[in-house]
Amino acid sequence: MNKDEFKRQISKIQTVYNKVFTREEMIVWYEEFKKTDIKHFEKAIERTIQEVKFIPKIADVRARIAVNPIDYYVDDPKRNLYKNLEWGEFIY
Repeated sequence: MNKDEFKRQISKIQTVYNKVFTREEMIVWYEEFKKTDIKHFEKAIERTIQEVKFIPKIADVRARIAVNPIDYYVDDPKRNLYKNLEWGEFIY
């Protein structure tokens, strides 16, 4: 996620909770989420806004980033290798 995408999402929190983050707070938030995929971060922000009454902490947003470990293999072309196979069963 780049800084512009982050700013767009964090501005939602600032608007909804009527809180303007200082420069230092923005840096801390960005450093925490810069490696997070924008789609996951956006969904987490939306869920946080819907579920949290007060100004959220980083941990509140982090808890709502739900990455299902099974989803990692859905688009993998070799996903049939991850199945639990019986001993001696051939993979084609």
